Formats: sequence, C-alpha cells, structure tokens
Amino acid sequence: MRIKRIDTTISTEKLQESKDFYMKHFGFKLVYESDWYIELLSPSLEVGVSFTLPQREEGEFFNGKGLILSFEVEDVDAEYNRLKQAGLNIYQEIQDKPWGERSFVVDDPAKVHIYIYKTIPATPEYQKVYDSFRG
Repeated sequence: MRIKRIDTTISTEKLQESKDFYMKHFGFKLVYESDWYIELLSPSLEVGVSFTLPQREEGEFFNGKGLILSFEVEDVDAEYNRLKQAGLNIYQEIQDKPWGERSFVVDDPAKVHIYIYKTIPATPEYQKVYDSFRG
C-alpha cells in the first residue's frame, strides 16, 4: 500500500468554531462544507483536517481527549508570540524539550492539543538513543 495523503477528522459540536480557528490561526483553506461536515486543507502541504458532528453512523463520539496534532514550523518563537497576541490560551508554555524540539501547546475549540514545534539539537542522552536505532 502506498499512502498518498493523511487527513484527521475530529468529531465535535463546534464545527464553525473549529473551522474559524484553523483558518484564522493556521491558514487552512476551506475545501468543503455542509451542515454536518467541514473539510480544510493546509496551504503548505497536502494534509487536511476535517470536522464532523459526533452523532454520525460511523466512528465514536469524540471528547477532545487523547488527540494531539503536531505542526512543525520554521520559527516557533514567532508563532508562539503571534498566537499569544491573538488571545489563544497557551496550554503549555514554550520550552526546549530534551528530545530535540522547542515547542508549545494550544487547544482548539474541540479541546484537541496542537503541539507546535521546531527541531533543535537533542540532549546527548536522547541523541545516544536515537543513534542506537540507526545502527
């Protein structure tokens, strides 16, 4: 199997709020919208995020817990400042992670964590572990 694209679909009662959030803060473009489903695509790569009402015949009711979307960016500090100035609640403040990422976390309207990061050098301890997999 060759996967050509990966999309994430989030079930939520907050369809419009979610659409507005991703379009306003992350530049996603609207591809499709109905009264129960909205599909957005990233303008910079072939990845989408969609939203559906939770009471559908397929899937489980989603409560926002356990899902994390990760967005790698060029300048994580600039994104942190931009989103903080936009009034978003910063769930986890910006910090350097020992595994080699500088990151922070915001929540979307459905309570999905959005982990925004930039790759930085890992600590020697983590680098040793990474190197062991390259064997």
